Formats: sequence, C-alpha cells, structure tokens
Amino acid sequence: MKSLKVGLIGCGGFARGMHIPILMSNPKYKIHAAMDIIEEAAKAVAVSTKAKYWTTDVDKLLSDEEIDVVFITTRHDSHAELSIKAANAGKHIMCEKPMALNVEDCKAVAEAVKKNNVKYTIGYNRGMAPMIAKARELLNKEVPEKKKMIYHRIQAPFPESHWTHLPEVGGGRFVGEGCHIFDLLCELVQAPPVIVYASGGTFLNPEKVKIPDSAVVTITFADGSVGTTLINSAGCPDFPKEATEIYCDGKAIFINDFTRMEYYGFEGHKKVCIEFDKVDKGHAIELDMLADAIINGTESPNGLVKAARAAVISFKVNESIKTGAPVPISEEDYIW
Repeated sequence: MKSLKVGLIGCGGFARGMHIPILMSNPKYKIHAAMDIIEEAAKAVAVSTKAKYWTTDVDKLLSDEEIDVVFITTRHDSHAELSIKAANAGKHIMCEKPMALNVEDCKAVAEAVKKNNVKYTIGYNRGMAPMIAKARELLNKEVPEKKKMIYHRIQAPFPESHWTHLPEVGGGRFVGEGCHIFDLLCELVQAPPVIVYASGGTFLNPEKVKIPDSAVVTITFADGSVGTTLINSAGCPDFPKEATEIYCDGKAIFINDFTRMEYYGFEGHKKVCIEFDKVDKGHAIELDMLADAIINGTESPNGLVKAARAAVISFKVNESIKTGAPVPISEEDYIW
C-alpha cells in the first residue's frame, strides 16, 4: 500500500504533540517535509521524523510534486491563505481549526478546494471521538426521530496572553476554539441549526483581553432539539475540562472528559458504563479516515460543509453576544 507523503506546515507544540505521533504510527502516512518560519523548529521535526528535508519557505514545500497532503497547524489568521495556496498547488489538505476568521475567507477556501478537486478536512475531531460516536449510534438507532437536549461544558484556564484572544490573529475563543464544540453539537443532533443565541463576555482581565472569552451558547435545531455549551476561559485546572450530557425520550448519556461514558435506558439496559485509560478525542480516527479518502477517492471526513457550518456558528455567537439577541442561521449560510 502506498504511503501518502506529508508536508507539515507549522511545527509548533500541537503538531509535535498530536499530529506527528499519529502520522508516525499510521503506515498510510510518511512525513516527507517540515516547514516552519522558525528554522530550528522545522529542522528539529525533520530530524526526529526522518523527513527528507526542512524549510522556512512554504512555496518550496507546496511546489514539491512528491507531497500528496499538507497539514496546516499554524496560527489561525494564516489558515485561509495557506489552504488556498495548497489547493491551488493540487495538494490535499488537513487544516487545524478554524477554517478562517470570517465568512468571506471561508468561501474563498471552499472555492479553491472545489476548483482544484482536492480533499479538505478541518480539525473538528471531537465529533469522531469513540464515546461521541457511540452516543450518536445509540441515538440514531433507538430515538432517531425524538428531540434531544444536550449540554456540553468546556472549562479550563485559558491564558490572557494567548494569541487566540487577539481578534486579528486568533479570532477569539469562540472562533478559534468554540467551533470544536459547535461541531460536536451538530454531529450529535444531525439536523440543521436554525438559531444561535449566546450570553457572555470577557471574564478574563479586560485590560488584556479585548474580545469575549466566555459564554453560554444555545443552538436550536430544525427538529426542535437544543444544544447548549458553556465555554469558560477562567476555569479551574483541577476540575475535569469537558463533559457532555444528553437527554432524550426518558434516556440519558453522560460522557466525562472523553474517558468515562455512562448511558441509561439504551440497548435494554438500565445502565452501562464504558471507561478508557486515557482521553481519546478522535484525532487518530480523523486522520485515518482522511488517508482512506485520499487513497480511495471517497468523501473526506469533516469536509467543507462541516468546516463552514461550525465556523459560521462561531461568527454568529460573537454577533449574538454583541447584540444580545438570537441570530438565525440557515444552510444557505454555510453550503456554497
């Protein structure tokens, strides 16, 4: 079986800690080149992965005809430009979230990907986490037509100095990070979102953070289901980061930090408990599915529609916080 040759664009902490170990352990991939604006970072990754070369020139990497797919793990403000350049170079794309920082750039990415007929995947891995996949399976099998109520918490200290809080660089917490959770809620409900309402603001030091960083966000779906998420940047490091609760037709599902799942009233059981020895948020599954899509010419996981859907929700979250009013959303807002 052919291994896909990977060009890494961005060799920072997330790439080193998450993507690279997964790529190194998956025989469907081979890291071919490493690029970073910091030469020492690119060189260190190239040496440790036995890549063919390292570079600080993204155009050199994109012009390499041997490379099949690029992984973009740079700061958020560069995602759209790099995705467009990669698509125009005929490379398949795995881009970490967010897709872009505004609707116009999201549309430009979608246009370039379609024009060049390349695969595009966004890094919304949580919807592919084994416990979320199990919850979706239970819901689809036993209560497919019933309305659902879902609550997801994501809390942690998010440093005031982090560049994600800079609107022009990171897009803020909801655009840069919250999109993960908006996608998760959509994946569990599997009906189009129709209304976004958010209440929140800046809970960190307002002298340092000039954009809302925490909120309670409610998404209403076309089938009447409701998903709410609490996104808190001023959280407690000693308390579990994430939890998901799902209630539907007298049944319940509880997922604690992607390591423990309890479900009640499904499969003829009063209670079932599943435990993992470590957190699994679906990263390896997503990358494996992307490899299969490229190799077999099938649909890529978390493609353009899903990427744009969560991105547009995140923009509407900021709009709702600003206006204090619910904001409508339709499929025309993200299917182009």
